[in-house]
Amino acid sequence: MSLAPKLFDLLVFMVERRGRLLTRDELMKGIWPDTVVEENNLTVNVSLLRKILGDAPDGKPYIETIPRRGYRFHSA
Repeated sequence: MSLAPKLFDLLVFMVERRGRLLTRDELMKGIWPDTVVEENNLTVNVSLLRKILGDAPDGKPYIETIPRRGYRFHSA
């Protein structure tokens, strides 16, 4: 399966910073640095990644949502 370019960029950005809380602002600036986009783009892309990745072997999601703060990527 191939990923759309921004979806791939988001995955790489999160994996390289796994275990760290990534704010929505940090993710937006990292994935769309010179472009004005709706925050919904991030939400949609995170949702797509979750569907593609499924859950880790321990049953927990790879991408954790930290309410009102951002996201954290957990490696298996």
